[in-house]
Amino acid sequence: MYILRFCIWLMTGLAFAVSPMPAHAEASLAATKMDIASALNIAGRQRMLSQRMVKAYLMLGQGIASNSARAILQESINQFESQLATLKAFQPTPMVRSAVVNLESAWTPCKALLTAAPGKTGAVALYDANEALQKAAHNMTLAYAGNTAAPLDHLVSIAGRQRMLSQRMAKFYFYRTWELYDSPADMELHLSRAHFTAVLIQIENSPLVSAQVKASVVRIRREWEPYQQVLFASRDPANMRKDAARVAELSERVLTATEDLVAQLVAQAQGSPR
Repeated sequence: MYILRFCIWLMTGLAFAVSPMPAHAEASLAATKMDIASALNIAGRQRMLSQRMVKAYLMLGQGIASNSARAILQESINQFESQLATLKAFQPTPMVRSAVVNLESAWTPCKALLTAAPGKTGAVALYDANEALQKAAHNMTLAYAGNTAAPLDHLVSIAGRQRMLSQRMAKFYFYRTWELYDSPADMELHLSRAHFTAVLIQIENSPLVSAQVKASVVRIRREWEPYQQVLFASRDPANMRKDAARVAELSERVLTATEDLVAQLVAQAQGSPR
């Protein structure tokens, strides 16, 4: 089961600082002329936000770094909607247009759950609704990717998925600390780690990437090691709850590092001949 799911993935209470929207992300949203690399970056960030919002919801419901969780949740909702509006203005093909419609449809029930008072009932309802949202965001990213054959654009897409995986692991960790969906959440947590590790090696070994990109990978490895250690230190929910605030903090640190990686790849892709 683990091997099959992994192959499918390959194919297709302490407060901490909330990572602000990166300057390069703001620039992407403010840009008047969109290109495929920028669209891939933004669509890929929608995948990440789908996971980050639920991570924050689960933190808030369990009283884990509540102030930070509340800020992350609201910031992520606002950013998701802002980016969706940006992508709606750049729909170069019927496939992209269809994908945008599907993402909007998946977002409506998720937003209603995310903006309600957090609780176990809502967390249960979010489990499947959020997976549908993540799938819709992923399909939209693939729709944009279908408009390019540039190898660097492909690297932008898979690097963008690293952002999502950084938040996905934390999301499933917090499902486990709330003792919800224990077995599937544990399986998804391990699958996400396997995919994150494999793609990091793929980018690191690519002959196409610049020295700046390789430096970004080094930074991710530095942030990733303590994060994965605490994520997989225990399978007992009671022990996992003791490390919950640390997981929340480290998930944001890895996210910041992966955002930098994507920014470096987008800059390199935009500077390459098409």
